[in-house]
Amino acid sequence: MRRAAAFLLLVLVASAPAVRAAVPRDLFGTWVGYATVLDAAGQVVEERELDVVIRPFARRGFRIRWTSVTLVAGRRDRPGVVWRESAVAFVPARSGRYYVEAPRFDPFRERPRDEAPVEGRPLRWAVAGPRGLFVYSFQILEDGRFELQRYRRWREGERLRLLYERILDGEVVKRIVGQGIRVAD
Repeated sequence: MRRAAAFLLLVLVASAPAVRAAVPRDLFGTWVGYATVLDAAGQVVEERELDVVIRPFARRGFRIRWTSVTLVAGRRDRPGVVWRESAVAFVPARSGRYYVEAPRFDPFRERPRDEAPVEGRPLRWAVAGPRGLFVYSFQILEDGRFELQRYRRWREGERLRLLYERILDGEVVKRIVGQGIRVAD
């Protein structure tokens, strides 16, 4: 299982476009919108409101923060609403062909922790190109299965489009499709 996961990871990284990494500047900004969560069969599971903020980071990297609010009966003022926020920063890889997750500063870290995907910490990287910004997160789960999360964000006219897929052992088990509009910061 680990060999298969390692092979899959190698194929994904090797298939990155052979161009210099450059996040399209028209993706930078704050976007608000909505998303629909679909199960493996394509059935609607839930509706969400979303915010996405993409900003420059360091000299040639970028930071992306996204927030989602899971709606209850189409509203956010009902019991059961769930709010989630995630953020990650990326810097160009040595080759300059893709981005890697920027190391996080932790002043209380006594010794380096094992940061391999085999130990539960996701390996994250991003690829920017004419089809948009792709962010990947890969890890091996405790039971030995592998999980790949793939996010694609791209411009379509004045809108930011979103496609998220959670892939478990090679099968898409969850899909999120959404869109947003740029708002003033």
